[in-house]
Amino acid sequence: MMLRGLLGLVLLSLAGCSSLSSTDVNEAGYLKIETVTSLSSKVVETSGLALRKKRIWTINDSGNGPWLYELDEYQGAVVNRIRVADAVNIDWESMAEDERYLYIADCGNNSGKRRWLQLYRIGWQQLLNIKASEPVASDYIEFSLADPGPVKGLHKHDNDCEAVTRVDDELWLFTKGWLTGTTRLYKMSVDQEDQSLISSETWPVQGLITAAAYSAERHELALLGYTLRRFTSDTFLWRVPVVNGRPDWPAAQHHTLWPAGQWEGIAWRGDELLLTREKSILGEARLGRIQLAPLSR
Repeated sequence: MMLRGLLGLVLLSLAGCSSLSSTDVNEAGYLKIETVTSLSSKVVETSGLALRKKRIWTINDSGNGPWLYELDEYQGAVVNRIRVADAVNIDWESMAEDERYLYIADCGNNSGKRRWLQLYRIGWQQLLNIKASEPVASDYIEFSLADPGPVKGLHKHDNDCEAVTRVDDELWLFTKGWLTGTTRLYKMSVDQEDQSLISSETWPVQGLITAAAYSAERHELALLGYTLRRFTSDTFLWRVPVVNGRPDWPAAQHHTLWPAGQWEGIAWRGDELLLTREKSILGEARLGRIQLAPLSR
């Protein structure tokens, strides 16, 4: 979600590039995000990213309508805008995909008090063949977090959520820990309705997680996020090996990314990550990429 108010005017008034302490994390060094293109003014609040058959899709977050946007990779233009039928954008924050479906997670929870969250599911076959100006059909699953943490105020809790990805037969959701800088992992069925989820793990990511993407080919989970200090903001990437369907957090590697900014969406494409950055005081909305060698085991 776009940094506003105190976060935008004070915490991010200057961009910094200091890294987390190597005594606390497995620091694997800096990674440069290569700019592919600037993005259209129609998607300056980009908050998710998905790929299918060489086509790139994104969404905007809260304050925008229930629209899907197809992007031109080389010019950043919106080449297709499709309304999701029977949907409301309360706070769309993440996208995930499998062979059959595109998933949109309406899971933003800045207040920490939102009880029910939604997951919209859209068939790829219909979406990729839809005619201009036609809405795309969707169904949805409602879910809640059964073990929320305490809420001390706006952005003073660990119940926000902006990161969802498909891993095998599950969707994995990661919380945004405003209060403690941790993330909780929730595993969700893609078929069961009205789910109440209990977290399976908590990880000391030392920042705020904004996106997740899993590569089945590489057996690697990528978590994107940023840290907030009094006058600086760092963007980071956690790379987590997944062994037999289970994340191996002790073997995770941390990278600080440059340039900094409000990078909100990621998706794997072979051995590279595509990323989208929301417009903020740190810069314009962009599409970027990072080439990544396999994790050392």
